[in-house]
Order: sequence, then structure tokens, then C-alpha cells
Amino acid sequence: MKKELLIAALGIGVSGTLDAATRQEVDALLAKIAKTPAPTNLMPGASCYKEAMPPKRAEYVCPDCGKKTLYTDDENQWTPWHLIHRELAKHRRNRDTLRDLGWDVKLDETALCAKCRKSGKSRDLFIEITIDGKTTRTELKNHDLDQLLAFAEKRLVWRGTYGEEHPLKPELPRIRELLGTPEEKPTKKAQ
Repeated sequence: MKKELLIAALGIGVSGTLDAATRQEVDALLAKIAKTPAPTNLMPGASCYKEAMPPKRAEYVCPDCGKKTLYTDDENQWTPWHLIHRELAKHRRNRDTLRDLGWDVKLDETALCAKCRKSGKSRDLFIEITIDGKTTRTELKNHDLDQLLAFAEKRLVWRGTYGEEHPLKPELPRIRELLGTPEEKPTKKAQ
């Protein structure tokens, strides 16, 4: 209850979302979160069970060309098996939720497709975010879209893999990078 009152008093969180963000709105929200103390009373999430292992193979169907690519769990070489089984659906859900809020977000999955991936091309997923006509393309890390969605929803915390809460404030440098908004360096005053 105290957390909800704090969030409501700060005007962050339950007050809504950052729909179809403009650069000015993004900068204002970044500044507001930077000035707000990070929450300390966070939910620990579920940890009382053991996950079942997914199958040793993963079929990936490219959303661009429709080609199916088969991957197996091979510890001796790079394979997106883990990404496909555990993270890709979450990334797509978060991207879709951001789009529903009016954000211009694209997830580049071409690294997973045997047909679309060019030889020697990076094997990483990328995210493209366009704000006020400027597009920023960044290599996607595991929780980037979780954190970006929490930011768009004006929350002070983001949820991890098992529902555990993490403060959003320490992630502001990464959010700034994803949004193409570098942190301003203090200027030295002329003496």
C-alpha cells in the first residue's frame, strides 16, 4: 500500500503510460525517474520450483520470409536454442505491448533465420526504436524490453524472469542507450 501511495504521489506508475512517446516526454520521464529514489521493498518472485527442461530442438519460423530453421541444443557451438525456447516469445510480447501503446518498436530477428542471415552477420537480435523520426538500433540484451516496457508504463520497477522486481533507476543508462538519448555530461563553468 505504501509503495502505491509513493508512486501515485510522484506521478509515476499507476497514473498511466507513455503512449506514442515524443523525445520531450521521454526526456522528462527519464529526468523524473533519475530524481526519484529507487524502491527498496521489492517482491522476490517465485523460486520454489524447478523448471522442466525444454526439448533438445527448437524450430524457428522467420516472420519475414516464412522459412523454418531447426536448431538443437549443442553445448559445443553457438545455437539460438535457448533464446528461442526461453526468451523470444517474451521479447515479442513486450514489443507488441509497446506497439499497442503507440511506440514505434521493431525487433530484428534475421540472425535466427538460415535464409535471411547473411554469412558473417551478427548472431544477435536487434531492437529499433523510432522517436520523432530518429531511429536508434541497438543489440538486444535479455531484459531490455522488460525495462523499456516498465519505463513506458511509468513504473519504478521492472519484473524479471521469475516475477521478481528490480528497481528501474539503475537501468536508466541502458534505457537512454536504447532510446538514443545519451546522458548529458555536466558542463564546466568558465572561471
